[in-house]
Amino acid sequence: MTTIQPNKTKELVINWHLTEVCNYDCKYCFAKWGRPNELHRSEQEIAKLLDNLADYFIKGTSILKEELGYESVRLNFAGGEPMILGKTFVTTLMLAKQKGFKTSIITNGHYLVNSKLVLPNNSLDMIGISFDSQILNIRKKLGRTDRKGNSFGVDDLKLAFKNLTQFQKGIKTKINTVVNRLNLDEDFSELIIDLNPYKWKVLHVMPYGDDELLISKQQFDRFVAKHSGLGLPLFPESNLAMTESYLMINPQGCFYQNVSNKAGYKYSESINICGVEKALSQIEFNSRTFATRYKSTNIDV
Repeated sequence: MTTIQPNKTKELVINWHLTEVCNYDCKYCFAKWGRPNELHRSEQEIAKLLDNLADYFIKGTSILKEELGYESVRLNFAGGEPMILGKTFVTTLMLAKQKGFKTSIITNGHYLVNSKLVLPNNSLDMIGISFDSQILNIRKKLGRTDRKGNSFGVDDLKLAFKNLTQFQKGIKTKINTVVNRLNLDEDFSELIIDLNPYKWKVLHVMPYGDDELLISKQQFDRFVAKHSGLGLPLFPESNLAMTESYLMINPQGCFYQNVSNKAGYKYSESINICGVEKALSQIEFNSRTFATRYKSTNIDV
């Protein structure tokens, strides 16, 4: 068994928030940029950004590669809801695969079971489905419904897992749960045991949305403790762990980052205009914290 050092990781993850648009209206959502001129509207700009990222992070010898020692780069598509872009999302996904990225997506799950959009077979290496409550009324209060009142429930989640494992060979499945005031007392253990995801990421709600949903660190820790020791693939992330530890790109194609002890975000110039290295130097990214977030998966058996 080989253990990678604490500041090393086998995989670099870049989160590209393709769009702010979403069919849900989650009260805690931080993905608000004022509806900018989103890069995905131009296939040429999409290809250029992917080339810039691949040349720097995959083919090049970036500082981050020296610091983290990563062997692969995964491009994680997020939003808003990336699948709402339909064929544009599929095109972007396949281009990323062609350029050498591993691929993943964070989705609210709706378009996995309520759409004619078909993901190409074996196009995803990982998927994260956001799922915050087994109770419809709580999902409604959180804003996890579309304009018709449809909400992605337990049966939908189980169907999505079944379809994904059938058509995406070797895919790693993940469930993301934002712990907040409304779902704080909910017990997810039976559901997680039943679905057996690769990861269950439990996130402390961030102070960027509805203040009434905020909970203390002690409350978050109690939720984690309640679900610990049960053999669940539990990966909790506190607010501190989420600060300066994600490598993120906004819909305009700029790096952006949350900053310690400050509200809002710091943005770089457009990557397609100034290049990856210069844009990366304009934000704060803590590679050590990033590696710590992935420490539990940095072991080869």
